[in-house]
Amino acid sequence: MDAADRMTTVELNLTETRLWARSSNTHADMPPSVAPGSDGLSLVVGEPLVPQSMACSAVQLLTADRIAYLPSLPSPVDGMTAVFGRLLAELRVPAPCERLTVVTPTEWGTRRRSAIETAGLRVASEVEFHEASLRAVAADSRNRDRRTVVLEFGPLSTTATSITYGQQGPQIEACEHEPNLAAAEIAPDSPGYGDLRALFDRLLSGRPTDSVLIVGGADTAFLELIGSAVAEVSGPDTDLRTVPNAELARNKQAEASPCPTAAIPPLPQSEWLQPLRERAAATRPPRSRTPIYIGMAAVAAILVAGAGTAVVLNQSDGSGGATAAPQSSTVAEPSSSTIAPTAPAKVTTTKAAPAPQTIGHVRFEVPPGWRVTEAANGSRIYLVPEDGTKARVTLTQKQVVPGVGYEKVAADLEAQIAQRPAGTMSPLRRDVVFGGRSGLAYTEHPDDGSQVDWHVIVEHSTQVAIGCQYQTGGQDTTTQLCADVATTLEVIP
Repeated sequence: MDAADRMTTVELNLTETRLWARSSNTHADMPPSVAPGSDGLSLVVGEPLVPQSMACSAVQLLTADRIAYLPSLPSPVDGMTAVFGRLLAELRVPAPCERLTVVTPTEWGTRRRSAIETAGLRVASEVEFHEASLRAVAADSRNRDRRTVVLEFGPLSTTATSITYGQQGPQIEACEHEPNLAAAEIAPDSPGYGDLRALFDRLLSGRPTDSVLIVGGADTAFLELIGSAVAEVSGPDTDLRTVPNAELARNKQAEASPCPTAAIPPLPQSEWLQPLRERAAATRPPRSRTPIYIGMAAVAAILVAGAGTAVVLNQSDGSGGATAAPQSSTVAEPSSSTIAPTAPAKVTTTKAAPAPQTIGHVRFEVPPGWRVTEAANGSRIYLVPEDGTKARVTLTQKQVVPGVGYEKVAADLEAQIAQRPAGTMSPLRRDVVFGGRSGLAYTEHPDDGSQVDWHVIVEHSTQVAIGCQYQTGGQDTTTQLCADVATTLEVIP
């Protein structure tokens, strides 16, 4: 496979509540959710899966005939097609990609995989499947055991798989699935604890095991509880380890694949990026608030800069430009209400490819039908629709101290947000994926009743903020357009 083919290979770990994915040079994570669009026909992807929300998991409904969104009644395959399409846009991979490698829960049968394959073939030339338990063993670099038990926890279920090792590599020996045992039900002296112990007994049937791997990680108290159940069945010497879900989206044992693929290289490192990736791999990332409309034009250009993680918040209008001396992180000045949106944003599209704009230390594409209205000193850039619709995207840039750490940036921003009047700023959120990058985010509520969603990144000692401003009803379109701008964004050293 040549370099061009490798660039279009995507590997992802798919669960009922989240997916983690990697291409050759970037990564993404998002809930595999769909929600009805305002037109009743399109689907919004990536809404948080929370109670009393219209969003539902397309993965949980794979065995259903239809999703109950009137009037279109989309099929689960339609839902997963929408999810995969948005995923490729987040990864900045043009569709169709060369290969889509999907890591699925071990207990899945033919029906679910067939639905995923049908949806996958709409956005990829080839679809390949791997069991999560085998990927977990491959991802655990310390594993040299004779037999390993892999635990996978779903929202309401638990799966235990026994893996042994032969001349052909790791293989599944046995699998036990308990559909009515959630992790939250497993507590000391609870029926759930007894059910977990019985699950181990059925799986091993007296056979010894050297280690137990828990997919997705867990807190210390829960690990100790699992360790107690394991010790009762396999003895106190059984090793207990965890494997982050994100690691299953990276093939560390390509030679064991039914169709060998080139190993995906590690993501580029930049300044405080590595601590963020380690955090994202070790903990469950917060759910993105970004609603996505399927059918919006995906960004065509894939910029060659490293897919760095970043942080976005505004600086005051009087702050220095890109050539100013390094400063500490600064929360955005209150957004001007004089040009705040008063109606849902409408995007005018054309077939002409947008030309990249370079202002200061940032390069980005202006969406078709939009224009740059202000770029004073390059420190604050406004994008507005050419048709006069009252919507706005704001880009700010400023220099920060070289080598500034992720926690330092977050702490500075939280301190400044705390000084703002109550109700004008939301709490700072970490590890929010937007436009294919993880970073910091917060929401501003100006006096005019509009809302501004700020996303913050830091690359090459430059802090860049992207503000998406809209009023009720304009979030769907404006947020999607902001994500497209963020996807094309390149920070120039």
